[in-house]
Amino acid sequence: MNRLVRFVSFAGVVAAVLLGTLTASAAITGSISGVVTDPSGAVVPGVTVVATSASTNVQSRAVTDSKGFYRFPTLSVDTYNVTASQQGFRDYQQLGVKIDANSALRIDIPMELGSVTNTVSVKSDALQVETQSTQNGVVIQDTKITSVPLNGRSYIDLLKLQPGVSPYSHSTDSTTSGLGATQVSGDLDNGQQSVNGGRSGSNAFMVNGANAEEGVHNGAAMIPNLDSIAQFRIITNNFDAEYGNYSGGQVNVVTKSGTNQYHGTVFDFLRNTDLDAKNYYSTTGRGVFIQNQFGGTAGGPIRKDKIFWFADYQGTRQILGQTQSYPVPSNADRTGNLIDQIGTPLQPGFSGSVTGVGWANQLSQTLGYPRCSGRTLLFFWLHP
Repeated sequence: MNRLVRFVSFAGVVAAVLLGTLTASAAITGSISGVVTDPSGAVVPGVTVVATSASTNVQSRAVTDSKGFYRFPTLSVDTYNVTASQQGFRDYQQLGVKIDANSALRIDIPMELGSVTNTVSVKSDALQVETQSTQNGVVIQDTKITSVPLNGRSYIDLLKLQPGVSPYSHSTDSTTSGLGATQVSGDLDNGQQSVNGGRSGSNAFMVNGANAEEGVHNGAAMIPNLDSIAQFRIITNNFDAEYGNYSGGQVNVVTKSGTNQYHGTVFDFLRNTDLDAKNYYSTTGRGVFIQNQFGGTAGGPIRKDKIFWFADYQGTRQILGQTQSYPVPSNADRTGNLIDQIGTPLQPGFSGSVTGVGWANQLSQTLGYPRCSGRTLLFFWLHP
């Protein structure tokens, strides 16, 4: 009985964790739906529609209902080939259908009469318009992410380029909240942007659909390696109910995965003092600034068409020095004449107080008679 109770309790905890994970996540998949019709425009039920992933060869199947409607509700981010087949009709094939995170595409399939040995092939347009969703936003692909030079290699910097997003610096938090800015890594921006005039702490940051937000200023809690990001989507308004936890922009990062082919990247970004210019106002030369950002990604199949693996790493090493100017004693100060430390032009009969025991002792030695701290010192300025 005790073992049964423990098992039931453990199962309940696992179910609660899984349920909590599901309710706290957002979709990183896309969908394809449409209607299959014959040459006369009548719907065709019972047609088998298959969506095949171009990188993993994983297939998803759907059969049209009595109204000729089919739907693939959860397709991973990838490029797909959509095929349809039915006895008495030519096979239909549409190539290069791109699925992004949260995308909803409609593909209506017109079947043609003929032998099943013949195939009607259609190549998908590079620009695919979403007509099934009202959300406004943009998807940034991996090729664009890595081709833009970003100081610190953070995708957060690309958010400022989107319509309706106002640039914001995390350093502002130090003066407004008094808590200090929450930095993700080094001095990288934590992603607090004002979207469409909203509060900077009202945005959502997700990685693969899971909440990745820190709880102090509601900024990004993690910034994945740029080479490991497949794409990210920022939704500025009219988002679906699954994003109801936040009223600002919704940022969802999708990382890459393994495919049937082994693939990977290696990178090293170097910044060195010898390549930097001197501060215009500096009189002491260049400060030391040596930075290396290095790492790589790798992925491949464990079992082709079934199981895949992917890993990434990025390291940052930085040596930073700054040039600063400090006041040093003047030649008069070195001989004990501290009149220039008063800071006020001396006029006839100008008086000032002796501040500090050290200055009083120095004046006593220079003047030849004792002076005490706090006493008034009278100066006379003689014009020639």
